[in-house]
Amino acid sequence: MASTSQSSEPYAQSLLHLAHPDNPDEATRIFKEKVQHRPIDFRQTLTSQPKDTRTRRRDLRLEKKLRKSSSKPSNKPHPLSAREKRALQVYDIPKAAQKYAIYEPLNKLWLGYIQEILRGTLGANGTAGQATAAKLCAADFHGCEVEVVRNRCPSRVGIKGIVIKDTKMTFVIITKKDEIKNIPKEYSVFRFEIPWPDSTNQAAQPIVLELHGSSFIFRAAERMNKKFKAKAMDDL
Repeated sequence: MASTSQSSEPYAQSLLHLAHPDNPDEATRIFKEKVQHRPIDFRQTLTSQPKDTRTRRRDLRLEKKLRKSSSKPSNKPHPLSAREKRALQVYDIPKAAQKYAIYEPLNKLWLGYIQEILRGTLGANGTAGQATAAKLCAADFHGCEVEVVRNRCPSRVGIKGIVIKDTKMTFVIITKKDEIKNIPKEYSVFRFEIPWPDSTNQAAQPIVLELHGSSFIFRAAERMNKKFKAKAMDDL
């Protein structure tokens, strides 16, 4: 009789008895409370909440846009990647352009430009105040003749030339010996001179200013709208 009742019990209850061999009452309780008479829903469940009308319209627009972009190739050229720019040598200076004499007119143009933007900000004796510093921070230094007066690498101190490329981290300058030098801005101090305009009655001695490269690590285009804040110079 025991074997007959055991064989007639549901398969799930038999598994529970195997899981609880020492406590058949517990197995029977679990079966009656959690398995027996439990409804099973065979309907297909929704993977997500039903979308409203606005969401469906947006999905249709995106789907239509994707179909259009995949079927019709765009005539708009894609920008070059950094690897492609290096391979094509987009920013490399050709050998024929590595001559100091080519950039001397650019230096004269820069002197006129810097005199124009600093007009009225310098003191009578050539002292530079906060207004001058703000103008210099936003200025473009392509064409400026700079000299390295301080650097962690002693061999770079004394290098003088015209800035032909102002990147985020370096000044690329060309010397009078037609040599290209990449000077990192970090931990460097650059000195440059600005002559007084011919229309002024000031002394003939030029204005000498120094630029701390560690506080100048920005691209030329980014400096125009950036507000610089005074910071402690721990590396001096």
